[in-house]
Order: sequence, then C-alpha cells, then structure tokens
Amino acid sequence: MKKHIFLLLISCISLASCKKFLDINSNNPNEATSVTPALVLPQAIVTSAALTSTFNTSLADAGGQFANSGSANFSTSPVIFYNYTSADFTTLFSSTYRNVIDYQYIINYNKDEMSSSNFTAIARIMKSFAFARLVDQYNDVPYSDAFKGNEMLTPKYDKAEDIYKDLVSQLSLSIKIINDGFANNVSKPGSVADVKPTIDPMFKGDMSKWKSFANTLKLRLLIKMAGVPELKSYAMAEFAKLDVNAGFITDDAVVNPGYLKEAAKQNPTFNTLAFDNEGNRARTSRIPSRWIYSFYNGQKLNDSWRGKVIYYRFPNGPISQLGNISSTVPIAPAAGLSSWFTGTNSTTNSLGIAKGPTQSQVVMLAAESWFLQAEAHLRGYIAGDAETAFNKGVEASFTYLYKNVSDVVDATKNVATDVAAYKAANPLSYIVNWNKTATPLAGDYNLDVTNRRLEAIITQKYIALNTINCDEAFNEFRRTTYPYIVNGSADPVLSFASLESLSSRADKLPSRIPYPSTEVTYNESNVPKGISPFLSRIFWDLD
Repeated sequence: MKKHIFLLLISCISLASCKKFLDINSNNPNEATSVTPALVLPQAIVTSAALTSTFNTSLADAGGQFANSGSANFSTSPVIFYNYTSADFTTLFSSTYRNVIDYQYIINYNKDEMSSSNFTAIARIMKSFAFARLVDQYNDVPYSDAFKGNEMLTPKYDKAEDIYKDLVSQLSLSIKIINDGFANNVSKPGSVADVKPTIDPMFKGDMSKWKSFANTLKLRLLIKMAGVPELKSYAMAEFAKLDVNAGFITDDAVVNPGYLKEAAKQNPTFNTLAFDNEGNRARTSRIPSRWIYSFYNGQKLNDSWRGKVIYYRFPNGPISQLGNISSTVPIAPAAGLSSWFTGTNSTTNSLGIAKGPTQSQVVMLAAESWFLQAEAHLRGYIAGDAETAFNKGVEASFTYLYKNVSDVVDATKNVATDVAAYKAANPLSYIVNWNKTATPLAGDYNLDVTNRRLEAIITQKYIALNTINCDEAFNEFRRTTYPYIVNGSADPVLSFASLESLSSRADKLPSRIPYPSTEVTYNESNVPKGISPFLSRIFWDLD
C-alpha cells in the first residue's frame, strides 16, 4: 500500500528498516535507543552519495548531456516532450526525505551532547546538502514541519528562499560546532569524540575537511541567492561572514564504503552508466548528445583529452539529438563492447566518469568548488583572483577524469601537460583562455568582459559536471543561461532542446519538474497548485 513519505517516520527510524549498502541494521530498528549515530551515519552518507548518481542521470536528458538511443521506443515518452507529470522523478523527492530521516535522527539523538557534537555537525551539513538539492528541483518543499512524525503528517510547504536562509544558518552552526569541538579537545582532551575513519566514508573523520565542505555548500547557496534582487543584501551580509579559516574543498568530495563488483554493491554511477556486476551493459536507452559532444570534438571546443577518457571510441562514437526518433538513431553497442559512457572497453578499471565498479562516488567535485570561487571573486562577493580559481577549476576537472578506481591519477596521464595542450588547441576561445575575446562559435557575441568571463566560468563548470552532476549543471544553466544557446534552434550544436519539445518557452526547455503523486494524493491541502514544467521556476531562475 502506498504511504505518504512522512508516514515513514512512524515505522522507519534511522532507515534501519530500509535496504542499505552497509549491513548495520539493529535487531530492533524501530526502537530509537538501540541504534547509535555511529551506526546510522555511514549508511546515511552512502545513501546521499547514491542519490547523487540518481539526480545526475535523472536530469541528464533535460540538461543536455543525454540523447535517446534507438534501443527503446521514445515516441510517447515525456523524456523527449518534457510534458512531465507527477508520476515522473518521484524517487528524487521520496528518497531524499527518507535519507534525511537518518540525519534528523542523529541530530535529535545527540541533542545537547557535546561529546557527540562532531556527529551532529556532519548530520546538519548533510541534511543541508540534501535539502538544497531538493529545493533546486522543486522550489517550495516541506521543511520546518517535515520531521514531526505523528504530530504533523501533512506538513506545510516552506518558501524556497526561507529554506535556503535556514540552510545557510545550519551550515554556519555546523562550522561553529566543529570549531568548538576543536577548542574543547584542546582544553579537555577527549571531551569530544572523534569520528572514526571507518564511520565516515567521505572524509574519514577529518573535521577540517567537513568544515571546508560546509563552507563550499554555503558559497553555492549564497551565489544563487545573490542573483535574486530581494535576497542580494542578505547574501552580501552572509558573504562577509564566511569563515575564511574553513576554506573551500580543494579535492573531490567522494564516498567509498568499499564498493565491490557484486550485486547491489557496485559504485552507483558505474552500475547505472556502464555495467552491472555480471558484465551486462547499462543505460542502453541513452547515448551522448550532439550538444555535449561539441564541447570535445572541435565543433565548439577542441578537447580530445577529456573526450577520450569519458566516451568509448571518441570521437567516432554514436551521438544524436534528444527527440530524434528516426530509424537512423544509433542503438546500443554490439555485444561484447563497452557502454558508450566508458572511456575504454573495460568492466573493471578505466578512467573518466564510469571508471569501474569499485570507484568512489562523487558527491561534489573540487572543480565545482574552484568555479564557485571564481564567480564569487569575479562578482566581488569574496576577495581573491578569479582567473587563478578558473584555471584551477579546469585543472581539477582534468585531474578527476584522469583518476582511476583507486582515486589516483593514472601513470600514463599528465594533467599539467594536457591542460596546456587544451589551451593551445583553443587559442582564441575565452571559454578556455581567460584573456581571449573570441567565442567557441563564429562570432563574438559576448563583448562585456565581466559577462564574458562569467560565461567562461559557468561553461567550464558545465563541462566539468558532465554526466557527474548533471542536475547542478542544469541548475546553473537555468540560473545564468550559460552555456550559451540559440533559442529555438533545431541545430544540435546551438541548442540542446529536444526536437519534440512541447515547451512554450523561448528556449524550448523545461523549467522544473512536478511534485510527486504521493504529495498530490496525501498532502493535497499543502502541495502548491498549478505547477507547470514550462512556466514555473525555481526562485533563483530569473530568465
């Protein structure tokens, strides 16, 4: 029987009754006191990482990275028409709330407990990460009433802007909690329990890295808020309060609980894009879009270096445009060959995006952190050099793609050499070379220096997030309108809109996804009405 997601609170405490990668369920999962935060935290983080893969592939069609292949019938699919309904994308909503139950459980369990404050800080950070991701797709969502159990089974919907503000506060509080923990352990050693590396599959208990991650998430939120006129003053005040000592992440935030080439234990991205544990190809219904390929194959930019490690048989692999349902659309690779989303024909150890079944799962790339900093520097939100951060973002993108399943840059690759070659191969493009003025297309359509540099930052971020964090790439396109497209064009290099789009927008793209049917059915009095995938926008989407 279907249940409203919040009814799960009655019977599912800390997700102990839910299927997880790590087998750490207690004997009595419905008794809160039988499950400690040390047991709940690792599986909560692993689930958040798995959801990163789910958000990535769910928004890759709308975001321009995927096209339909000829292996499936799309003639009536909302994937190519964008006429999404409440039956689409439901996992993003429900699974996020189930995941956050874990973090809320840890927060409640450790209430006023200084000895366990590090667990509380991590839970607050990850809860903020999860809700920000939810707001970025649904706008207003249940927040302040969301975890009250029997007291509130039909929670109200909070305004997206208000949620964002509270997430900023929660991240600030988390950083303070960590700093206080450091200070208390100096004055009274052992007073705050360490988070053991075996309990933390992302940062191995390094609370300084958790601070940097929290600060980077704050930066992402504040940049989005600063573009909204009504929120600009709030955001600027918060920029001024950013903890400079916390810094921002400089290495990829990845999770690895010990993925194995076994059923239900592979890395989620590899399992979704490449092969299952028995070597069967995954994602045969999708191939790369002509649009995304153009950033590698010379139609927009020359980038064979990243193209070859991402795509099998690049530059000669199959590509198409979303919505092309003709008989000429390529189908799945022949038996015995790789998925098109692996750089080599390997089921175990490759580079690029789908590296292997045991690879770490990305939560947030260092490249994104650097591009966020570059934008903040460019706009004067925080002090620093935008060009330096931009170049570090490009380098970080190459670095991640050149890493193998062991998170080490492959011995055959040299990041510095290949980044220099990339710049040399695009000598006139300001998308690659900071001080140039020519565009990747025929004319120089962005003459203003600041906007030109913003376009470069967001476009390179879009490239870096390709098929890793497609949801965030699409978020940034909606927020900034970059990468540049030609509205209404049917040319797959000039626009990534589906050929069968029903969108009434000038760009022929969707603006958001609908609320799930569970909310429409079980929380009807509170769920926002009249939501359109073409006319309704996320609060930071002004164009």
